[in-house]
Formats: sequence, C-alpha cells, structure tokens
Amino acid sequence: MPTDAPSSSSHVRVAFSANGRPFRIEVRVPEGQARLDELLPALREIDDRLMDATVARHEAAGERISCAKGCSACCRVQPVPVTPPEAFALARLVEALPEPRRTTVRAAFEAAVARLREAGLYAVYMQRDPAMTRADAMAAVRRYGTLALACPFLLDDACSIYAERPFVCRQYLVTSPPELCKAPLDNPVRPIKAPAAFATAMLQAAGQVVGQPQYTVPLVLALEYAREHRAALERTCEARGAFERIMQDVRT
Repeated sequence: MPTDAPSSSSHVRVAFSANGRPFRIEVRVPEGQARLDELLPALREIDDRLMDATVARHEAAGERISCAKGCSACCRVQPVPVTPPEAFALARLVEALPEPRRTTVRAAFEAAVARLREAGLYAVYMQRDPAMTRADAMAAVRRYGTLALACPFLLDDACSIYAERPFVCRQYLVTSPPELCKAPLDNPVRPIKAPAAFATAMLQAAGQVVGQPQYTVPLVLALEYAREHRAALERTCEARGAFERIMQDVRT
C-alpha cells in the first residue's frame, strides 16, 4: 500500500445532521500542503460512518441490504466512476503492491483499456465532452456493460482493496434482489439514497485545484488517467481549507 503519507496531521471534529439525526466524528487531516488524494482516508472514514447509519435506518424499517461479499455484479457490468484524486490513489496503490500481484493487477487494467479502445469508448471517457447529454452518457454506459469488464481488484468475487475502495463502491447499496444487478438499466434495482455526495464534493475541490472542471472516469481507466494527468494530480493545496470546503459541499 502507498507509504508516502503526509508528514503531519491533526484531529478535526466533524458535526452535521444525517438522516435527521446529529452526527459527530473525529478524523485526522493532513496539515499544511497536501494532495487531494491525501484527504481520502479522513473522507472515507466519515463516509463509512454515514453509510453505516443509513443502512441501520433501512434495516430498522424492515429493508434488507442485498449487497454482500461474493455479490459482484456491479463490479462486472458498471463503469464504477471514480474522481481524479481517487484514480491517483488507486494508481499509487497498484505501484505499492507486492509482486506478482502488482503485475497481475496491471495486466487486468491493460486488458480492460484495450477492450475499451476496441469498443470506441476510450475517448468517450478519457476525453470527456462537456456537452455530453444524459442520453449520450447512458448510451455509453449500456455499451460499457456489454463488455463485462471485471474490476481489476476483484479477487474470488470479493474486493481485494475493500478499505480503500472508491466512494461509489461505499455508497452503492441496494435493497432489491441481487440477481437484478446483472442488468441494472433494465431491471427495477433499488439503490438506497446516499446521505452525502462525497464524489461530487471531491470533483469540485479538484476543479478548484486544477483550474478547470473535473470529471469521473471508469475505475478500469484509473491507471491511464493517472499516467496522463500525473502533474495535475500531484498539485497540492492547503489541506485543512480543502477539507473544510469539501465538508461544506457535502453538507449542502
């Protein structure tokens, strides 16, 4: 796993309302200058707590969450959108994997990239057109689903990077039968409503750091994206201020 963590950090108390109830948690946030991906551990911890509370509320109402270890349909048919800082974190994670696991995972990413190029979807996601309509985006998702590109981190139908999985993986939980997830656009899949839009807030923060709008990319393109945009992804910002802005955006 990545080892170049910020040299210093401090505790920050976060308080807001989730599902109509007060929510408080203390996390460690980098001090001074930091990359946005270095804020991810704190943001993930908050997201996990919020999702735990949301799941508990659904279960108290008699709604069972269908997602469980071994259920990997969403890891095989969906683009799994990740923000640029998350893509960089995943690339750094792969760089730190021991051999032969690193080579195996890289090969899976390369195979997925090749399939996307063959299908004409590589440029759609890597060279995002700001004018893309929702209909165009949904058409691309349908085409993506036909490729059945398994997440490179999927191992024996389970996530091998569970603690460091992206926001969308943390928040995408359903109460509908698991078998419906094999064709989510054509079946009445019932995802629960996430209590906070962490990915959207991170995109806004990344846009402020880079100076232009940022977009998500499918997880299988994370290494490609990190390679092409490494200079921008390595830019730093005042960590505490960025964290506070993200949390403000999450609350609104």
